[in-house]
Amino acid sequence: MPVPAVDPEIQTLLDTADTGIFPVYGLDAVLADPQRYALLRAYPDTPADDQVTVRDLHIPGPAGGDLRLRVYRPDTTEVLPVILYIHGGAFTYGSPEAEEGRSLRYARDARAVVVSVDYRLAPEHPYPAAADDAYAALLWIAANPAELGGDRARIAVAGGSAGGNIAASTVLRARDQAGPHILFQLLTYPGVDGSLTSASAREFTDTPVLNRGAMELAWQYYAKDTHLHPYASPIRATDLGALPPTYIAVAEIDPLRDEGRDYAARLSAAGVTTELVQVPGAVHGFDILFPPARISERSLADQVRALHDALHP
Repeated sequence: MPVPAVDPEIQTLLDTADTGIFPVYGLDAVLADPQRYALLRAYPDTPADDQVTVRDLHIPGPAGGDLRLRVYRPDTTEVLPVILYIHGGAFTYGSPEAEEGRSLRYARDARAVVVSVDYRLAPEHPYPAAADDAYAALLWIAANPAELGGDRARIAVAGGSAGGNIAASTVLRARDQAGPHILFQLLTYPGVDGSLTSASAREFTDTPVLNRGAMELAWQYYAKDTHLHPYASPIRATDLGALPPTYIAVAEIDPLRDEGRDYAARLSAAGVTTELVQVPGAVHGFDILFPPARISERSLADQVRALHDALHP
């Protein structure tokens, strides 16, 4: 299939981007080199927001030791809904701090406590480590709402890219194991199919930010021999019924585009209320890497709208 044209504003930002150690082209070369992807695990400088308080909590991890949760809470005494947020990073890098702008935005504008989980990373910790960490965070949130000033009856799960995969896995697991009730899930350009067989995954081989080679390495590191398990590849679940209402945003110029669309179609066919948005001219990570772009701002505002409407009915 021909690759659509990149949004002109995004293309200008791609051409002039100073993203430091993160490449807007050739992510596969970074993932092939442990010394280079280790740099992407460093905690970056984070933005400030005088309307949101940020703090770290440490809870017991599922494999022993501590699991760090980074908590974002609007400055209010009101009991608020809770969003479990799971960052992206090809299962290999990233942190709550790396996506702090999104967490602050969700907390402030969706009026919710956001809990971002610092899950274990591949290849040192392959599947199911990250999925187990995210589910442990969900269980802790539901068991300890008072420590967050949160409402356990209003929990959403959200994530982007690899985080979208882990978010979808968490929601499936909560249904299957009679876990905490989840009111809503929000997935941005999620990678939900480790087979890499969708049309966009096969044909969008050299797109900006995320290319085919990077996807292959990410899945090799995360779930090389277990990628068909439904908690590793949620689209492989035989039954998607009885899941919470779902919002999925995909980028038009992204190898992950079609698996996100396919997941939305399967959810809808299973009777799950599902909203799918395809952002024209967008590349993978467009709303994190290029927040000044108008399509990025529109998408973030729409994500906030979906979360706010679901959590404040």
